[in-house]
Formats: sequence, C-alpha cells, structure tokens
Amino acid sequence: MKKILLFMLLLIPVGLSAQTRMLSGKVLDESGLPVPGVNIIVEETQKGTITGTDGNFSVEVEEGQTLLFSFIGMEQQRVVYNGQPSLEVTMDESFKSLDEVVVIGYQTVKKADLTGAVSVFKPEQMKNAVVTGGVGDALGSVPGVFSRTEGKPGAEGWIEIRGTKSFGSSKPLYVIDGIAVEGGANRDFNFNDIESVQVLKDASAAAIYGSRAANGVIIITTKSGKKGPMRIEASAKKSFQWLPRYDLTNREQWIELNDMAFENGGYEPANHFDANTNWQDVAFKTGHVDDYNVSFSGGSETSSYFISSNYQTNSGTTIGTESERITLRANTSAHRNFGENVKFRIGENIIVSNYQVDELDTNPIIDVWRMLPTIPVYNEDNPGGYGYGDGSRDVTFGTNPVAKEDLTKTTNQNVRVRGNAFTELEFFENLKYKFNFGFETSFDEHKYLRKEGNWSFNQPWDPSSLNKNKASFTSLVYDNTLEYNNEFGKHSIGAVIGSSFMDISYEQLWGTKNDLLRMSDGSYFEQLNAAQKDPKTGGYRDLERMFSLFGRFNYSYGNRYLLSGTIRRDASSKFGPSYRDGIFPSIAGAWRISNENFFEVSWIDDLKIRANYGVLGSSNIGPWDWVAFINSFPQAIFGANQHIVNGQTQVKLVNEDLKWEELHEFNVGFDATILSNRLELSAEYYKSETRDVLTGMQILMSTGNNGGNPNVNAATLQNTGFEFSATWREVKGDWNYSVNANISSVKNEILELGYGREYFTQWNTQSHVGQPIGEWYLIKMDGLFRSMDEVLAHTHEGNLIQPNAQPGDIRFEDFNNDGMINDSDRQHVGSPWPDLQLGLNAMVAWRGLDLQVQMAGAFGHDVFNGPRSGMDRYDDNSNYRADYDPWAPDNINASDPRPIYQDGRNAIGNQSRWIEDGSYLRVKQMALGYSFSENILGNAIDELRLFVNAQNLITFTKYTGLDPEFRNDNIWERGYDYGAFPNPKSVTIGAQLSF
Repeated sequence: MKKILLFMLLLIPVGLSAQTRMLSGKVLDESGLPVPGVNIIVEETQKGTITGTDGNFSVEVEEGQTLLFSFIGMEQQRVVYNGQPSLEVTMDESFKSLDEVVVIGYQTVKKADLTGAVSVFKPEQMKNAVVTGGVGDALGSVPGVFSRTEGKPGAEGWIEIRGTKSFGSSKPLYVIDGIAVEGGANRDFNFNDIESVQVLKDASAAAIYGSRAANGVIIITTKSGKKGPMRIEASAKKSFQWLPRYDLTNREQWIELNDMAFENGGYEPANHFDANTNWQDVAFKTGHVDDYNVSFSGGSETSSYFISSNYQTNSGTTIGTESERITLRANTSAHRNFGENVKFRIGENIIVSNYQVDELDTNPIIDVWRMLPTIPVYNEDNPGGYGYGDGSRDVTFGTNPVAKEDLTKTTNQNVRVRGNAFTELEFFENLKYKFNFGFETSFDEHKYLRKEGNWSFNQPWDPSSLNKNKASFTSLVYDNTLEYNNEFGKHSIGAVIGSSFMDISYEQLWGTKNDLLRMSDGSYFEQLNAAQKDPKTGGYRDLERMFSLFGRFNYSYGNRYLLSGTIRRDASSKFGPSYRDGIFPSIAGAWRISNENFFEVSWIDDLKIRANYGVLGSSNIGPWDWVAFINSFPQAIFGANQHIVNGQTQVKLVNEDLKWEELHEFNVGFDATILSNRLELSAEYYKSETRDVLTGMQILMSTGNNGGNPNVNAATLQNTGFEFSATWREVKGDWNYSVNANISSVKNEILELGYGREYFTQWNTQSHVGQPIGEWYLIKMDGLFRSMDEVLAHTHEGNLIQPNAQPGDIRFEDFNNDGMINDSDRQHVGSPWPDLQLGLNAMVAWRGLDLQVQMAGAFGHDVFNGPRSGMDRYDDNSNYRADYDPWAPDNINASDPRPIYQDGRNAIGNQSRWIEDGSYLRVKQMALGYSFSENILGNAIDELRLFVNAQNLITFTKYTGLDPEFRNDNIWERGYDYGAFPNPKSVTIGAQLSF
C-alpha cells in the first residue's frame, strides 16, 4: 500500500504540469472593434474554435502551447500561452490579395506572380442565392464572361468567355479538383461545395490544357477539411419565384381588335367563344425552390475530411415542370513523412448525384399569347376534352398548354458519380510527383408518354405511345505530373511536366411502341410491354480518346521580372491519322515595376505590366465526322420472285482531311494596388484569331450528298476586346465595405468564310466578311402611310413602290432602289453584340448586419422581339398587346399599323419593326443578413446568420419583352428572343448555422 501511495504522489506533479485550462479571450482589429469568425487553432492538436460576433472565444489549452489566429483579410497571429487567465489579441488588416494562391492548372501560383489573364470568382458573392443551373448561373459579373440563364427547372447556365471563337460550340472547359470533366459544373452540381473558381481567359493562362481550352477554362476547387475539431455547417433556403408577364388584351379588348382586323381584311367578324380566359393565370404559378445543405469537416496533423449533402427541389413557375436533386460528396486526405525529405500524401474526392426533372413539353411563354382569351381551357367536344380554336369560331393554331402538359409527359433522370483519387510524393521539398485519376460516369433515363387527345386545331389524331431511352456515359482521365519548385538567391523557378490520357465512351439504347393499355381508372401503363403496336428500337455508341504531353515553367528574378512558357501536344481520335496531332505553345512575361529601386511612388503599393502570346486548339466536331458511314436502310427488289434485298449506301460525304482549329491570341494588361492596398486595378486588351474554323461546306444534293454538309477547315474569325476591373476595400470603425466594378467589351469579325463566299444569310441575319457574325439585315420600316396622298407619293420613276398599300399600312424603304419591296431590300439595321458589359458587386457590414448588392448590364446592342412580332401580325389569330394603337380613319396619328386578317402586307417577318434596344441594367441580387452575437448564441453554436435575398426584382431597360437578359446561344441569331424562358423574380429567406 505504501508503494502505491508513493507512486500516486509522484504522479501528482506530472498531472499538474500537463493540466489543461479553459482560456477565454477576445480578438480585436486595429481600431479596437471585435472581429467575428476568426479561426483559432491550438497547434499540433485537434483543438480549436471560432470567435463569435462579439469577438469573444474560449478554448482548452496547455501552458507552452501556441495558438494560431487566422482570418481572411488579416495577418495571421501566433501567440504562445504562458498561463495568463485571459487573452486579448489584436489582428492587423491585410488587403494584400496579391498573396492569394491561384490555381492555374496542374500548379498554383500567387496572384502577384500571374502573367496571364485570370479572374477569381468568390462564391461568397452568391451565398445568399439559390443556384439551380450550375456555376454558369453565378459568373455573370466576371469581366469577359458572357453568361445567360433560364428560369425553368432543368435549365443550365450558359457561358461564353471572350466572345465567339468558332462556328461550333463555345462551351468552356471545366476543371474540377484538377480533373477536366465533360459534364462541367452543371445542374446536378452542388454550388455550396465550391471553395473557389478561377477563370482562365487568355491563351497563355489556358495553354496547359491545349486543345480543349480554346473557349477558356473554368477551374473549380471544392471545399476540403481543415485541421481542428469537427465543424458542422448547415443551411436552409426557401425561394418564392414568379415570372414577369405580358400586357395582353382581355376578352373585350381582343374582340374589338379582332373584329377590326377581319373588317380590314374584307371578312365578316368571327363567331367568338363565350370564355374569358387569362392564359397567363392558367399557365403561370408561384414557384418554390427549397435548398438544404449540411457538411461535416475537420482534421488532424496528418489527415482531413469533408462530407456534405444537398437536397434541392424546384416546383417551377409554370405548369408541367419540376425538378429534384440529391447530392452527396466526400473527400479525405492523409499524409505521412518518411524522414525529413520524403512526404507521401493520398486522397480522394467523390461526388454522387441524382437529378430528376419533369421537362416542359411545350413553351408556355409562347402559348399564353398564341391562345385567345375567348377560348376555354376545357371543351368536352374535342378529343381529350381541352379547348382550342375551331373552323366555325375563333381560329388559332396555338397550343393549349394545359392540354399539352397533361397529354404528354417527359421525364429525365440522371445518376452521376464523379471525382478523383490521387497520390503525391514529395522529394527534398523541391520535387513533387502526382498521379491523379479522374472518373465520371452517368446513367441517364428518358421517358416520353403520349396520351390520346389533342391540344391544337386541325391536329391529326395520334395513338398513345411510349418512348424509353437509356444511356450510359463514362469518362476516365489519367494524369501524371512532376513538379519542381526552388528558390536560390534572387531566382525563383517553378516547373511542371506531365502526361494525360482521356478515354470517353457514350452509349444509347432506345425503344418505342404505340397503343398503350389502360387501367380501369383511365391511366396508362408506362411499360413498353404494355404497348401493342409498331415496336421500334435503335442505339449507337460514341468513343473518344486523347493523349497529351505538356510542360510549363515559371521563372522570377528578384520578384521583378517574371517569365512563363507552356507547350502541350494533343492527339485526338476526332481527326484522321494524318491530322491527329496538335502542338500548342505559349509564352508570357511580366515586369513588376513597383519593386524596382528607382520606383518611388508612395501611393502605389504594387504595379505590374504583362504580355503574352499563345496558340490553342479546338475540335468542334463530333467523334466520327472524319469517318464515312454506311446507311443500311435502302431496300431493292430482285429476281423472278421479286424478293426484297437489304442494301447499304453512303449518304453523307466526309472530309478525311479535317484538322484542328487554331486560336492565336495576344494579351497585354496591368495589375496595380494603390492607396495602402485598398484599391485594386486590373486591365486587359486582347486580340485573338481563330484559323481553320470548322464549318459545313454546302454541296448540291445532286452529287449524292444527302446527309448534311460535310465539315471543312475554311473560315477565319477574329475577336478584339478590353476588360477593366476595380475593387475598393476599407474598414472604418464599425463599418466594413467593399465595391468591385468591371466593364468589358468584345468585337468579333469574320476575316474569311472560305471557298469564295463573301456572306451568307441565316433567317433575319447576315454574316459578311469584314463584319461581325449574325448582324441584323432587314427591310427597314419607314413609318406609316397616314393618308392616300402619302401612298401615291411613294414612287420610283413614276411607279408606285407599294401599289397595294392603303392608309394605315407600313411604308418600307426601297433600299436597292428598284421600285419594289422584296428580300433584296434588306439592309443593316443593328447588331446583337453589346458594345459594353458591366458587372458590380458591393458589400457593406456594420456589426452583425451585412448588405450585399450584385448588378449586371449590357449596353449598345439590338434584339429582335419575337413574341411581339407574333402579337402584332394580325394575319393569324393570336392574342394582342393591350397597348396596341391601331391606325384608323379617326386615329391617323396612331403608333401601330392597321390590323388586317389573312393579309401579310404588314406582317412580313423580315422587317425592322420589331428590332428594339436591348440595353439593360439589372439588380441581380440584393441581400440583407444578420449574424447573431455570441452573447445570444452561447457556447454551443459558433455562428447563426439569417438573411433575405431579392433576385431580379429591378431591371432598367427599354426592351418591351419579358426579359432583356434572355438566353439564345445560337451565334447566327444571338439577339433573337424566340420566347425564351425568362429569369424569374424571386425572394429567398434562409439561415446558416455552424457549430
């Protein structure tokens, strides 16, 4: 017993020396104000905490241990705990954003050392919004990035970086956690998982990705765990959405205008239905978007983890569409040191998503003005029981949206698994080998059900039918890189060499049958075996492979002179053996003038000028476009018994000499921080030329080519533009604010179309050599004929130019001066390409309150209002504008021509009447939030923030359509609003919680 007591007494000093204490303290800024959200870590342990809104903290710590205090925008502080009962720490402001690390592809560099054009997007700018269409929904305020979205469930954001560079796809390359992915950060990607986004815009910055980078590169880094105890974060957002609406006529107004149109056309007024239907009330509704996100993260000295899950539903703002998304993401990493010179690291990042959407089967944005207010929604006399025009009363060929969405059903479901697994081995702190295996696989299921019934006038009867389509996609990427970094004296070198192999496979199988069996309640069996007639099947498979070798070096001397060079060699299966390889180099340099001894400008903290030149490739064709395909459909009858023999024939001519498109780009710019690092400035000027642009060569069908125009490398395109960005940050007492504004402009020009062509026409646009793509060329409206004298005065060499015109009709300009009005009178009336784009992000915070505003705009472009051109035609029945001001004998100063039914003289589609100024400035979002203080939350909760956010509520524009920011990614008709689904107005309320 004495020995035991003696042993316990000996342990007492040991226990006392290792005793942990609960240390309380406060973190203040330079002006003595509390700093919330400071991350505090007890080094070499898993202990840590975060300051509350009042700057207070408490943490377990032993005497002699070091506390690390870190916060974005402030200098890190290390404090050794010496047993003091409390601690007060002052953190200095640091606006040195040039010290930020930027991902540039297979490497990271400080922002200060960039020699190319790279924009960094902060996901915090969209923390108050619900993102449904992927990262494309969020990048509209980045200079040089043209982004468009649609408000319907399932629609994905569309992005174009620095203009149109090809006649094919302009989609940028997405790189997620170091792996180039085909799907991009699309609608099934959880935006809440993003840590940072870098946009590589010029050839020098993007050259490391070679042939896939001609349209720019978007690099996404997702969140990972950090050293410290488990951190739990949760957020819930609820959005209420509604669509803008047309100002359309009601029943009485419509009948008055319709009767006038019939009378002017020489017809007796129509018999009208008895209904008074507001089709916008029928088709539009208040949408609800729910978004819930939860994550768990943490780590130790040698490992880290991050697990997140997201659930999002979107009810849609119209009938017939909704979506649901579930995502789960997990990443872990661990490392071990083998002595002082060798470090091994391994990790993975896996994302699983399930996205299901009930697609629209019609376009309600068009249907609501095509249908007449006199037509009822339901009519038992029609097949299926829905209302639409008929031959004896109001006639319209519009679609009843309720009928179409009830009688057809289209669903798409996508299950996707993607991610990467990597290993790293570091040697002697200078060399690092990394193997990164990326994978992406998806299983897609499409189902289309067509029930019996009609939704429009004169629609032929169709049997019930069912189509099912299943597809699988697999993309595998194998990257090997060896990186070297070293500093000696005034020299700093960073280099990487590597190889990449990509293997893509896509396979599709489909089947369809008609005449489905029905159950006793009238519903349909939705299995192909339950259909009885006309079975059809089909399928195909696409394969694509690419092998690449690449290298890059970065050199700095004295932190003043920067040099970077990149080269990549790609071999793609999209081209024939003779043209498979492409080599894409770039060179860039920068001079940090502010680090020169002779530079003595006190108010300039950092100034760097840079220039670069590079070549990128593009393969804007399909995987088999260089291969001649045989069609197995033809049949012939032979022999005395006249038996049928299956044949084969080549339908489409192909070009085996297809080769890479090549983008040659020059970029010059400067970066500066001034006024004690509070103001950051950046500017770019660039000029790019895409050579050997792939385009379809028109060949007469008499040659036997009946499968479309074969691709040839024929055209040359050029883009020039500038970008300017300014950011101001400052802390004033309790106030903290920042403002970023940027402007950009890009002009495209056709330098050559190939095979002797000077221009070509696409609908209402023409594309001329020496001019931009898809300019408006229309017959110009020259007012209205107010009297018969004006009609008779509109002559050419004594002959009437418009002999059928009457007072109230449109006077057109005889542009070619041949005495008649026809398609040859088209002239340039506008451009769909904006002269200037604007982005603005502003934030102001006061104690627990914060206000965020994001704006975007485009100016100096013309758009074609497609819905208005339909409402104003009058030669075919539709609804009309409520403010239509028709010419009449007692209204000769009217704004609009007289309506005429079944007469096209005022309704020709290629006139300038519906060209409008498309300029706009939109408040994209405006959010107000409040973070509760630690006095209210206590010790259990680290942070609680409530907020409300308004999106798209305020737009300044002269455009009379629903949305001046409509999406049309067709380069030939970029400014044509065909009735695109508008961006909804929305209000979001939400909460963010962490502990």
